Amino acid sequence: MSSATKNLLDIAEYLFAYVGLSILVVGSFGNLINIISFSRLTSLKTLASSLFLLVSFIGSQTVLVLGLLTRVIRGFSGTDPVYTSVELCKARWYLRTVAGAMSLTCVCFASMDRYFLSCHQVHRHQWITMKRARWAIFIGFCFWAAVFSTYAIYYTAPKPMSCQIADPIFSYFASYFNLVHYSLLPLSVIATFCYLTWQNLGQQATTYLRGGKRLYDQVTRMLIAQGIGICITSFPNMIWQIYTVSTQKIAKDALRTAQENLVNTICVLIGFSTHAITFYVYLLASSTFRKNVKNMFFNRREITPMKNDNIAIIHVEQPQKL
Repeated sequence: MSSATKNLLDIAEYLFAYVGLSILVVGSFGNLINIISFSRLTSLKTLASSLFLLVSFIGSQTVLVLGLLTRVIRGFSGTDPVYTSVELCKARWYLRTVAGAMSLTCVCFASMDRYFLSCHQVHRHQWITMKRARWAIFIGFCFWAAVFSTYAIYYTAPKPMSCQIADPIFSYFASYFNLVHYSLLPLSVIATFCYLTWQNLGQQATTYLRGGKRLYDQVTRMLIAQGIGICITSFPNMIWQIYTVSTQKIAKDALRTAQENLVNTICVLIGFSTHAITFYVYLLASSTFRKNVKNMFFNRREITPMKNDNIAIIHVEQPQKL
């Protein structure tokens, strides 16, 4: 192994150790605060989208713990704990992948709920109720748990101190499937519904809603900001997955493999930040959320935004053009 190749591999491990640890600590703190906030704040318990987001926070934290923690340990110690046991290897990839898929799926559901609530057709506002939201979460979990059961079968240790897919056919298929389920599909759904929601809100210029801090407005703003954050942090990893799928049959020397490993490390870390930044995006997007979190820490009274049914709608007629 040349010195250049070894240096590139070492840099990748250092990035996972220090940058990964930072993402893990910052993301875990944010996810735990989100989970507590969405569980305790009475004003958030009435929305189906809040239930979707609560499940997505749990999924994101699971991804950080199972997916990133072991890589951080490997970056510092040189040994990945999942390499020491086939059971850990299978559990890590199965649970991490199911959790990641559920997290993005629930964000997709939440963005759809926000879109329906922003539509002018009033009957669409009741398309996703709390009962339907619970069923959607249950069905989504069962679906992904069944789909990714193959990961628990094919991920193994074909040689000592390893954890990878042993079957070459399934490995080839998994590359394409990961690109679709973790990048192309959720990003397309989130971007589409956030854009449509924004369009609907923009078309309501002649409708004034009393109380700019009401619950509907705040959660919609938070979710649109989250959607933008997910698209930005997931885009590099999606491009890298496309490159990986396109070049997986090309023979590569040790130096190019090390270079690609470094780029992969950077893209993967950016991808992990998708599950770590939500709390901080919410703080930037919503003043009411900031106040609620602040008061929750100081055990003060919760600042509840105006309820959705406590609004006054004033329709302003546009003057006819001559």
